[in-house]
Amino acid sequence: LFALYQELRAYVGWDNADANRLATLKPLLEPAFHEIIDDFYEEVARHPNAVRVITGGEEQIARLKKTLRGWLSDLFAGPYDEDFVQRRFRVGQRHVELRLDQFYANVAMSRIRGRLLEALAQHAPDSTEDRDAVVRSLNRILDLDMAIIDVAYQREFAAREQRQQRLATLG
Repeated sequence: LFALYQELRAYVGWDNADANRLATLKPLLEPAFHEIIDDFYEEVARHPNAVRVITGGEEQIARLKKTLRGWLSDLFAGPYDEDFVQRRFRVGQRHVELRLDQFYANVAMSRIRGRLLEALAQHAPDSTEDRDAVVRSLNRILDLDMAIIDVAYQREFAAREQRQQRLATLG
C-alpha cells in the first residue's frame, strides 16, 4: 500500500514543499474545523442513504465528529509516511465495513474540500503564486487521501468477486 502511495505521490507531484505548505496551513485552518465538521454531519443527516450507516444516534455522531477532527488535523500534520497511509486506509476500510456506498465517500471528500478551500480563502497568502501553491498542495493531499480510501473499496470488490467465483466453482 505504501509503495502505491509513493507512486501516486510522484504521479501528482507531491513533494516536501507540499508537506511544508500544509504544516503552515494547519494553524490557519484549524479554527474552521468545528464549522466544517458540523456542516459535514448536517449534510449527512439530509441524505437517508448516507445517514443509514449511523445507527448509534447522537453518541455515535459525537464520536464520528471527534474522529473527523483527528482526520483533518492529521491531514495537515504529517509526516506522510507509512503510518499515515495505514490510518487513511483504515478510514476506507471502515466505510466498506459499514457498507457506505463509495460515491458517498467521494462526495464527502468533495464537501470537505470545498469547506477547506472556503476557509483557506479567508487566510490565503497575498501572492497569487503562493496562494496557488497552497491550493495545489491541499488538493494533492486530498486526492491522495481519496485514492487510498478507494483502495479499500477496490480490495473489497476484488474479495467479493473471488468469493463469488469460488461459489460458482463449487456450485
